Amino acid sequence: MSDDSAGQRVVLLDSDHGAFVQLCRRLSAVARLPFVLERADDWHQLQTRINQGEVQAVLARTGNLPLLQDCGVPVIHLASEPDFAAFNSGLNDSIWEQSSASEIVRCLQYAIERQRLRTALERAASFDPLTGTCNRQMLQDRLKQGMRRALRTNQPLAVFCVDMDNFRHVNDTLGHSAGDAIICEVVERLRSVLRNTDTIGRMGSDEFALVVEDYGSSTNLLQIAQKIINELAEPFNVNGEGMLLGCSVGIATYPEGGQTVDSLLLHANLAMLQAKGQRGCNFHFYDERINLQAHSLIEFEASLRHALRRSEFELHYQPRIELHSGKIVGLEGLIRWRHPERGLLGPNEFIPLAEETGLIVPMGYWVIARACHDLAQMKKMGMEQIHVAVNMSFCQFQDSRLLSTVKRLLERTGIDPHWLEFELTETAVMQQPEQVLMTMEGMTGLGLRFSLDDFGTGFSSFVHLHSLPINLLKIDRSFVKAIAERTADRQLVGAMIDMGHSLGLEVVAEGVEHRDQLEILRNLGCDQVQGYFISPALAFEELCYFMDAYAVGREDVLKPTPGLSLIS
Repeated sequence: MSDDSAGQRVVLLDSDHGAFVQLCRRLSAVARLPFVLERADDWHQLQTRINQGEVQAVLARTGNLPLLQDCGVPVIHLASEPDFAAFNSGLNDSIWEQSSASEIVRCLQYAIERQRLRTALERAASFDPLTGTCNRQMLQDRLKQGMRRALRTNQPLAVFCVDMDNFRHVNDTLGHSAGDAIICEVVERLRSVLRNTDTIGRMGSDEFALVVEDYGSSTNLLQIAQKIINELAEPFNVNGEGMLLGCSVGIATYPEGGQTVDSLLLHANLAMLQAKGQRGCNFHFYDERINLQAHSLIEFEASLRHALRRSEFELHYQPRIELHSGKIVGLEGLIRWRHPERGLLGPNEFIPLAEETGLIVPMGYWVIARACHDLAQMKKMGMEQIHVAVNMSFCQFQDSRLLSTVKRLLERTGIDPHWLEFELTETAVMQQPEQVLMTMEGMTGLGLRFSLDDFGTGFSSFVHLHSLPINLLKIDRSFVKAIAERTADRQLVGAMIDMGHSLGLEVVAEGVEHRDQLEILRNLGCDQVQGYFISPALAFEELCYFMDAYAVGREDVLKPTPGLSLIS
C-alpha cells in the first residue's frame, strides 16, 4: 500500500507475511483508505515506533495479545473465528479477520477516534488549557508520587508556591488577553530555571506550585528560589511596553514542612503570604511559627464572629470641643471589643481583620445602631443635643442595603438625623468617587452630615472636595503632633485650616494632647479640637458624668497660658 493514502499508521503484529499481503489486497478495494497498513513481526521494534508516536493503532492475533498490555495505542484483536464471547476488556475492539474490508476500516477508525477523544479528555482533566502545565489535580498526584520516591530513596523534595505581585491590575487595566500572555511568559521563564524532571502546576489565576525533587542541598534550593525571583523580576513585554510585576515565593520541604500533600501545599502557601508581607520580591521558607500565627489568626477571626453574636462590642465616645466657646459640640464614636480573655481591645487590633473578612459591614451597622440608641438616650435624659460621629468604611458604601438600613434605624430610634454624622477617610472617598458621591447625596437627603477624617493623609483634590457634601474637615493627628516645636508643621496646619475655611467647612484638629497645641490651633483659627488633653474615649455612662463635670469647669479650657508665644 502506498504511503500517500494517509498519514495515520496501523501496524499488524504478525510473523506471517503472506497473511499480511492478503489483508492488504482486501483493504485496497476501499477507496481513499484513511490509514497506512504496515507489518511488524518483532514486538520490541513495534514498541519503539509506538513510543516515538509513529503508530495510531495495532492489529494483533490471539497469540500476540499478551505482549500488548498497556501499549499506549488502541489494540484491535484480529480473531480467527467469529466468536467474541470471551472478549478481553483490555482490548479496544475485536473483529473477525474474514469481515469485509469496509467493516475492518470502520472498526480501526472508531478505535483511533475513541483513543483521540480519551486522550483529549484526560489532558483537559490533568493540564491547564492556557499554559499546558499541570492543573491542581495533576500536580497533587505528581507531588504524591514524588513524596513516595523521596521516602523510598531518602532524597529531598521541596514545594514552591509562586504568586505574581499586582497581577490583578494587569487584567483590570490591559484586559485578560494581555494577562494570559503574561501568564504564558511566566511559565516559559519558570521552565528556563527548572529542570525537565521538576513539575510546574498552575493553581490559580496567577499562582503556581513547583515540585522540585532531589535538589541536593539547601544551598541549591536557595539558588533556585533566587533564580525564580530574578527571572520574574525582569520586565514583561505588553503591547510593546515593559511592565514590572515581580513575585513572592514560599517554600516548604518534605518532610519538615509537612508529611501530606495538603499540608505541604498549605505550608508553602503560608510561607508565600509571609514573603508577600515584605517589601519587594522575596522568598520565605516555612517554619512552625508561621503555622502558629496562621492558626492564631483563624481562631481570632472565629472569636470576632462570635463577638458580633454575643454583644461583646462597646461604643466609646471622645468629645470634640469648640475653641470659640469651649463647649462640647460633638462626639466621635469609637468601637471597642471587650474580649473575654484579652480584655478591652482598641480598633487597631481587630478592624484590619474585620475589613479583610467582610465583617466590617455588620460591625458598621452595629456601630450606627448603637450611636442612634445612645443619641436617643441622651435626649430622654434631658441632655443638650450634640453631633455624634461614627466611622464608615468604604465596604459599607458598597452595600446596597446601607441607605434603607440607616433610614430604618432613624425611624426606630426617633432621633433627629441632623445630629448623626459619618466620618469618611480620603482614601475611601477617592476609591470610587462617583459611587461614593451618589451614596452620600442619598444620605444627606435624610438629613445626615459627613466629615472627612484623616485629612492630609490621602490624595483628594481641591476640586473633588468642593463637590462632596462634607460639613467638616478633620486634620490628622500626625500633623498636630509637632506644631509646638516645628515652624513648618504650624505653617502646614495653618494652610490646611485656611483651605477648609475657603471651602466653607469647619475644621477639627485631632490628637491634641497638650495645652500649647490647643492654643496654637486656636490662634491659627481652628474651629474644634479633640484629643487626650480634653478627654480619652469614654464609655457612655462615663461620658454622661464627664459632660456634666465639664460644663462646670470649661472656662479653664479657654484660659490662655501666660507667656506663651507663637513662633512664626
